[in-house]
Amino acid sequence: MRFRSEFEPYLLTIQHDSKKPLNKWSPQSGGDGGRNWLRRPDHFNIAVILAPYSPYFVLDIDGEKGYKNLQGLQIVYGKLPRTFVVKSPSGWHYYFQYHQGIKRSIGWLAPSIDIICHGYTLLPGSVIDGKKYEVLEDAQIVPAPAWLIKLASNTNKQIDMPAKNTIAVRCDDEDYEHKVWRARRYVEKMPPAVQGQGGHTQLLRVCNILVHKFRLDDADCRDILMDYNARCVPPFTSYKELFRKISETRKWHE
Repeated sequence: MRFRSEFEPYLLTIQHDSKKPLNKWSPQSGGDGGRNWLRRPDHFNIAVILAPYSPYFVLDIDGEKGYKNLQGLQIVYGKLPRTFVVKSPSGWHYYFQYHQGIKRSIGWLAPSIDIICHGYTLLPGSVIDGKKYEVLEDAQIVPAPAWLIKLASNTNKQIDMPAKNTIAVRCDDEDYEHKVWRARRYVEKMPPAVQGQGGHTQLLRVCNILVHKFRLDDADCRDILMDYNARCVPPFTSYKELFRKISETRKWHE
């Protein structure tokens, strides 16, 4: 396999049908060159250590939902360049050269899309529960596109996407967690509320978007509104007063 020579300094032997290293391991200890796997590939799995202890990070696409969301990102920002791609049992791993500032994130870019670094990930030749990791694109690993670097570096807080809320009212078949993600990105592009420049009206406009356009429940409205409030001039110091705008907007629609 063409990738093996490139990864060799960062290869790590993994227990058979497992994701656990064969020997005691820490990121600082580096790889073992996959020596045991090279001798008996049918008895071991193989992994590559990721950034910042190697030059690589992985864009992890989970299932059809993640793939559709990736297509949406590419429509907005541009296509991914040709690079090394692995088909995992649950999705796809796109390998890119690490860029300083990229952070590990779970679902931040979009639901079912993760940035994987600070650890290791299994490579082709590995098997979990009878399901193989396979090379999908045996290409040279290239730098990530500028838009992906920017998005992956802007996760100033590392969060998981909220679980689906089965209580909230839905107006279509869209997953609720994806709706929350879209609402957060929508509000991030809205101008801040500035005192003396129609700030109160602008704040009500944001609440209206969350309550009426996206139909989020109060908990998610409050969470997004708190992030928005940090950009306001000046920010609301009383969250009770801030959150009252949500209930006022909801009553107004009712």
